[in-house]
Parts: sequence; structure tokens; C-alpha cells
Amino acid sequence: MQDLFQNYVDNVNKLRDAFHVELAAQAQELSKAMDIYAQRSEAALASFMEKVSARGVEVEAAAAARLNQFRGLPANGGLPDVNDGPLAPTNADQVKIETAAERAVAASLELERAVAASLDLENDADRKLRPGRPMTLIKSNSAATSSQTDLNREPNFASL
Repeated sequence: MQDLFQNYVDNVNKLRDAFHVELAAQAQELSKAMDIYAQRSEAALASFMEKVSARGVEVEAAAAARLNQFRGLPANGGLPDVNDGPLAPTNADQVKIETAAERAVAASLELERAVAASLDLENDADRKLRPGRPMTLIKSNSAATSSQTDLNREPNFASL
């Protein structure tokens, strides 16, 4: 019986050792796989960041070109030098737009002046006394006495 029990303990120890060796081998394989994954992830991230950076430069250049077009400048040109003098309109449409804008500003200024003048006239008219009969305020005795009693009474704050 003792031999049987000893054989059982030896077999369990062998299984434990084999399991430990296999577990260590799998841990090494997993560690290698994680290192490869990390290297590939870093390489992919670096590639992605390079593409994003290049795309960002392209987007900035496109945005600058659109802004220049909006300003009426050539899309591929930079800002003009301020020492060159005022910019001349590039086509007849710009001249039309500028004259229409000048007319609109002039019209709005005329309208403001007219409104201000009419307000001045109304204010002057309000200051003048208008002829008419004088108004008199008549109070009845009951209304006068009730208002006097209300003034003599102390306020009731508890009802608030």
C-alpha cells in the first residue's frame, strides 16, 4: 500500500513539473507575440501619424487657397505686399459690387440723418406748450378719507 501511495505522489509531481514547463513555454510565446504586436502597432501608428501630418499640410494649403479666393486674391498666390499700393479690382464685377456697396452706405447714412431730423422735430414739438383747457383733479370726500386712513394704518407684514 505504501508503494502504491508513493507511485501516486511521484506521478502527481511529474504532472506538476510537466505542467509548469508547458506553462513557462506558453508564457514565453505569449511574451514574444506581444512584443511583435507592440512593434507592429508602433509602426502602424507612426505611419498613420505621418499620413495625418501630410494630410494636415494639404488641408491647410487648401484652406489658405480658399481664403485667398474669398478675399479676391489668386488661389495660389500669397498676400500682396502692402508697399505695392492699393489693390486694383480684377474685373468689372468687383467694380459693380464696390459701387453698389458705396451707394448702400450712402443711402443708409441719408436714412439715419432723416430719422435723426424727424426725432429732433418730435422732441421740439413735445417741448412746446399746446393750447387747451387746464385739467383739474377732483377728489371726492370718501376717496380722500379712505386714502388718509390707509396712510395712518400700520402695515401688516404677517399677511405677506
